[in-house]
Amino acid sequence: MYKHLTPALFSASVAISVMQSLPVRAIATTPTIPTAPISDSRSELLRQRIVTIETRAGQGSGAIVRHVGNTYTILTAAHVVSDLRNSSFSITTPDRQQYIVHPSDVKIAPNSLDLATITFQSDRDYAVAELGDSARIDRGKQVFIAGFHGKSLKFFPGTVVASSRQTQAKGYGLAFGSVDVLPGMSGGGLFTETGSLIGINGKSIGTTTGYVSAADSRDPKSPRPTPRIKPVSGLAIPINTFTQIATQLNLDIATTVPVSESAPLTADDLFITAQDKSEKGDYPGAIADYNRALTIDPKFLEIYFRRGIARSLTKDWPGAEADYTRAIAVDAEHPEAYLHRGSMRNIQSNWQGAKVDFNTAIYLNPHVAAAYLGRGFALCELNDCQHGIKDYDQAIVLDPNSAEAYNRRAFAYHRLGNNRNAIANYLTAAELYQKQGKDIDYLKTVAKIKQLVKG
Repeated sequence: MYKHLTPALFSASVAISVMQSLPVRAIATTPTIPTAPISDSRSELLRQRIVTIETRAGQGSGAIVRHVGNTYTILTAAHVVSDLRNSSFSITTPDRQQYIVHPSDVKIAPNSLDLATITFQSDRDYAVAELGDSARIDRGKQVFIAGFHGKSLKFFPGTVVASSRQTQAKGYGLAFGSVDVLPGMSGGGLFTETGSLIGINGKSIGTTTGYVSAADSRDPKSPRPTPRIKPVSGLAIPINTFTQIATQLNLDIATTVPVSESAPLTADDLFITAQDKSEKGDYPGAIADYNRALTIDPKFLEIYFRRGIARSLTKDWPGAEADYTRAIAVDAEHPEAYLHRGSMRNIQSNWQGAKVDFNTAIYLNPHVAAAYLGRGFALCELNDCQHGIKDYDQAIVLDPNSAEAYNRRAFAYHRLGNNRNAIANYLTAAELYQKQGKDIDYLKTVAKIKQLVKG
């Protein structure tokens, strides 16, 4: 287990070799990611229209949008196929047939739009996606995201958060939430409830879970809490953006109402630009756009949650907490708002308030490791490390590769005077940090192990 550790850990690993009989917690296998609860007929309809794309750069997805003779056209995101380096790649169709595609069969959209088409020839009969009208997709509409993750085609339900009518950076004018977009799903389709293709999924937008990184906030040498980023929502390119430039890709596809570049800004437009600024790290700029959006549409309630995220990333903990409180006032069953507010309260040492928030977050969604991490931390600060350890156990069940969970559980054991279990958990945390390339966290954990071994 420890063969990848540096010599600095050798003496520590020897020192704990006697702990083979220790009741170290078992690590559960990663739970299967559930597919969306959609009907068999709808899932089959979507399944017949999505392909997987394998290039030297990795995996992506695409939607079949045209069939003429024996030539099929796939629409995908340009970044899926833009790094070909003059090499061929493969696509796999719904019937698991593989086709080799050459760079000459790929056309990249103009104007820096993150769109591309791929053509391939086949005598087989494949279904073609019906193109919808993305201009009719408004905020709050349910959509379905379809794409490949590994060899499995995944379907997830989501909700349109914003729909821009203006030309946005790289074409990303649709924001959707309530879904984690997995690696390999880029270029996949965004579908309506009736199965019409209204967008191409391209990228995830990050949000903070507000993890507290210090194992002991009472230790003046510990770093202040630092939020961690994980994707929880996504951006897609509206299908109307594609139909407007289809002729430039030598495709005869009916056009829709042109995307406007001069229409007055809407709250949705500003929401999209704020998301783009957040992705680039311009959180003050994102906050300014969110503020402007609220002056246009004060009832755009999702903005409070998103602005809270941006404020947390500028370390405006009280401002972020206030925004999450507004989001909860609007939607009392918003698990992420409770999760994030609990994190802000942990950072501000409001352990009891944090515990209450994490209790609610877990009640609303018991499958999020971050909620158990946050509550475990709060419980330990409330001198209840025994129950804190149980929360860390559950966090590890949900996320076996969470070095942070092992790190925190180690500290909880240390506070309870059980240094053997503390060292065992620190060793696992160190190994995970090293494998994940988190060198600073790795070295800090090594120092903790050496200190405990000497003590």
